[in-house]
Amino acid sequence: MIAQVDVVVLTWNDGERLAVALDSALSSSGVDVNVIVIDNGSDPPASVPDDPRVRLVRNESNRGVAAGRNQGVVVGDAPFVLLLDSDARLHTGALAALLEPMQDDDEVALVVPTFTGQASEASAGRAPSAARKVARGLNWRSDYATTPRRPGDRWWEVEFGIGACQLFRRQAWVEVGGIDEDYFYGPEDVDFCLRVRAAGRRVVQLADEVCAHPARRRFRRVLTRRGLDHTRAIARYLWRTRGHARIPETSAK
Repeated sequence: MIAQVDVVVLTWNDGERLAVALDSALSSSGVDVNVIVIDNGSDPPASVPDDPRVRLVRNESNRGVAAGRNQGVVVGDAPFVLLLDSDARLHTGALAALLEPMQDDDEVALVVPTFTGQASEASAGRAPSAARKVARGLNWRSDYATTPRRPGDRWWEVEFGIGACQLFRRQAWVEVGGIDEDYFYGPEDVDFCLRVRAAGRRVVQLADEVCAHPARRRFRRVLTRRGLDHTRAIARYLWRTRGHARIPETSAK
């Protein structure tokens, strides 16, 4: 049976970039895909292809990343959901490849890719500590601490993967109460992964480079309203997730 996947794309003033992301999702092979676009108050409003597989929901204002993505998940009903950034582009077989770990292991509830042309630790690994968050904020480093893996592994367990491309079981999203909407803009993706793991599920990263996404933008402006809001969100995340279950250094798939 062909797997059904809802692809949720959140957009806010993305212009032509959105069309590239949507086209990549609609061109997916080996799956039955529907795309749900949540327009978070774009000006001008976002436009989508005239395709029966695409549904557009417009918000009058920007509800934030977590709330917008939850809104998109609720619209669909497929057993698997992919969150896709509007500036990301799926390779044709990406969804089928991301589904493999979940089809192989019922305990795997969330899968993230390795992004094209990037090291795996650029987008996933151990949940960032306060020290690593500071280092990233100051542009001293752009990677995350790695988790154990063996040479040749197709996928391995991680504590989190960034929300630019996350495939998960809808049931796991239901079990943890969705993405925490108290986060407006980051790090709701890390928090979500950690809560999925706390519920007894596994989060893994695929070795295959099946999605293109820009590398982390450097020299983020911390002393702006958006930067300060993000800093407060990080402080909340660090407090909430203190003492979360770490993957042992010696574990392997």
